[in-house]
Amino acid sequence: ILDRVALPSRGALWALVVQDHYVEIVTERGRTLVLMRLGDAIREAGATPGVQIHRSHWVALAAVSRVVKADGKAAVELPDGRRLGISRGYMDAARAAGLLA
Repeated sequence: ILDRVALPSRGALWALVVQDHYVEIVTERGRTLVLMRLGDAIREAGATPGVQIHRSHWVALAAVSRVVKADGKAAVELPDGRRLGISRGYMDAARAAGLLA
């Protein structure tokens, strides 16, 4: 997936986030929008350990700074402070990945 990112923005993969018909590839050095499906982007992430936490979000486990819980909802926080919500349908996957107790 990082081959799709411009050289100045290449770095460790943090997250894949859907925006309309695009996937935002978030790295430690920047963000890039690519026209593709999230499932294809996750497959291209290959060996990077990660988990889909929402129908529109996938995160690399190494990029999760912390898990935030408020009002019965959970979210992961990335090193840049961005928060991505964990939807109820993906709670089991988040637990299996060690994000939730």
